[in-house]
This record gives sequence, structure tokens and C-alpha cells, in this order.
Amino acid sequence: MNESMRDLALQPLELQSFAPELERTRPTDVQLTPVASAMALVAAELAEVEGQLVELLHSTFAIIPRIGGHLTFAGGKRFRPMVTLLAAQAAGYRSDKRITVAAAAELLHTATLLHDDVIDEGEFRRGRPAARMRYGNGLAVLTGDYCYARALQAVAYLGEPRAIQTMADAVTRMAEGEVAQLHIAGACDFDRERYYMVIDRKTAALISWCSSVAELVEPTTAAALARYGREVGYAFQIADDIIDYSLELGESGKARGQDLREGKATLPLILACERAPALREQLELLLRHGPPVAEQPLAELLDRVIESGGLDDARLAAEAHVDAAIEALTALPPSPARAALEELARYIVRRTG
Repeated sequence: MNESMRDLALQPLELQSFAPELERTRPTDVQLTPVASAMALVAAELAEVEGQLVELLHSTFAIIPRIGGHLTFAGGKRFRPMVTLLAAQAAGYRSDKRITVAAAAELLHTATLLHDDVIDEGEFRRGRPAARMRYGNGLAVLTGDYCYARALQAVAYLGEPRAIQTMADAVTRMAEGEVAQLHIAGACDFDRERYYMVIDRKTAALISWCSSVAELVEPTTAAALARYGREVGYAFQIADDIIDYSLELGESGKARGQDLREGKATLPLILACERAPALREQLELLLRHGPPVAEQPLAELLDRVIESGGLDDARLAAEAHVDAAIEALTALPPSPARAALEELARYIVRRTG
């Protein structure tokens, strides 16, 4: 067997092969987040999710779990699995199927990130070089495809048609959102309605699927939890948009201004242009030849967005979505898990301050 084939061949994958990553992820997520007490409610279940993720990334080709693990076990906060597990607990749903739904959600998220970094030519993800920088675009895309396939396979084996249908619907909407965002990138599109159309599909669709626990819970409860997830998804994406303007690589895991480099008109920019029409003219001139944007004018534009109040207006919009998410939860009986979901929603906006 030659060197390249030895690199591809894999003996049965053991959980211990990812032990350092798992140990780093679990305590860091639980201890450092401001909602640590809430997250403790599902700590044991999250450990089960980690084990399933290792199993789902297993392949007879060693390069697949290596690339998938490069991102999956890079210290992410497991936001989507946490939402899934807290929602299941709040709904009184204790089936082991909730663990599979949570793991599949994280794997779907991993797939989108692997693909996004190739499309956007991103260099960093979660504070480290993006997978494509280490393994190349082709292998990153194909590993993302593998993650999609394994997530679908895991949910299909649950034998729950509703879970498969809702997952297929969510993935379709996610794909639509990514296509729409790429299609209008660099087009100086400052339409708020179109922006929401994109983030409804790109971000909120998956979080809503998670919060409804793949609609495996009682239908009325699932509908309320899905509304919670949709509003949280809006707030989550807007918060990410704010962070892109305000935090540096060491704090956010991505280079400041990455969205604008890629020609994306996010909510802080849209609201800033509504406040200052001259800013819109400057941006149109800057993007006339399409992205990427040169560093010096980019830095100046980022500062102008902040000075104009675009970030403050976007933060108010995110807070309104958080309020709507918490209102949706009133359909559920009070419980520690419901309180944790409320706190998690509030934390989304606090992390931008």
C-alpha cells in the first residue's frame, strides 16, 4: 500500500481518537458561557451528542473524519444541540431520538460551514485556519457533502417520517438561502425584506428545526417551539452581523469585516445606509467592480457604519426578535428548561455588547 492509500485507509474509529477535542469542548462550553447553569441541565445529554458525532464522522477513509473533526471538534459552542435538548426537556420529550436529532443538527451546521468557507474563500473559522486552507477546497466540499449525507442517514434510521420530512424541508430552505445570498453578493442590495428572506432560510430554518425537535414533540408545542427557534435564528444571525463589525479575529474567530469583504449587505450596513444615504453612495462606489474590497477603504467603511448608529439599530432589532422568541415560549408550562431557553435567547444579544 502506498503512502497516499495509507493516509486514506482507516481502522475502526475509536472515541479516544478525539478525546483531547472532546475534553476541551465540553468543559469550556459549560464553564465559560454566561448561561452555564442553564446548560448544565443538558450536560450529560451533550456528552452523548459528542459520542454520536464521532460515530457519524466515522468512515473507512481516514481523511473524512480528519477534515470533519478539524471543524466539528474545534471548540464550537454546540448552540443547536443545546437548543434541541433544552426544547425536548421543556416539552417533556425524553426519547433517545432527541440525541440523534441534536447530533444531526450539529453535523448539518458543520456541512454548511465547510461549504461556506469554500464559497466565501474564508481563511479562518473558530480561531483557526479553515479546513479548506489545510486540506483544499475539493476535499472540504466533499466532506461537507458527507456530513449532510450522514445527518440525513441518522435521522432516516429513526423511523420517524415527520422528522425526515421536516429535515428535508429545512435543508432545502438552507440551500435556497445560501444561493440567494451568493446571488446578491456585491449587488449593493439594501432591501431589508430580502435580507430577512435570506436569513430566514440560511440561519433560522435549521435553528427552528432544532427547537421543534424535528417536530417529534406534541404538535401545538412543536409549533410554539418552532416560532421560538425562528425568532432566535433571526437574532442569532443579526448578532453575528454585529460581531463581524465589532470584534477582531481573536475574539470572534473570523477576520473583522469578512461579510463586507464578500460583498454581503448585512443588517447593520442596511440600517446605517438608511440613516446616512451618503454611506450608501460610498459603498456602491466601493463595490462597483465587485468584491473583494481593499483593506483601507474597508476599515474606513466599517468605522462609518459604527459611527452612524447601524450597529445600535441592529442590536435593537435583535432584541425585538429575542422578545418575540421568549413570548412564544409562554405556550409551554414553566420549567427550568424553558427558563434556560429564555436565558439562551437573551445571551445572543448580550454577546454583541
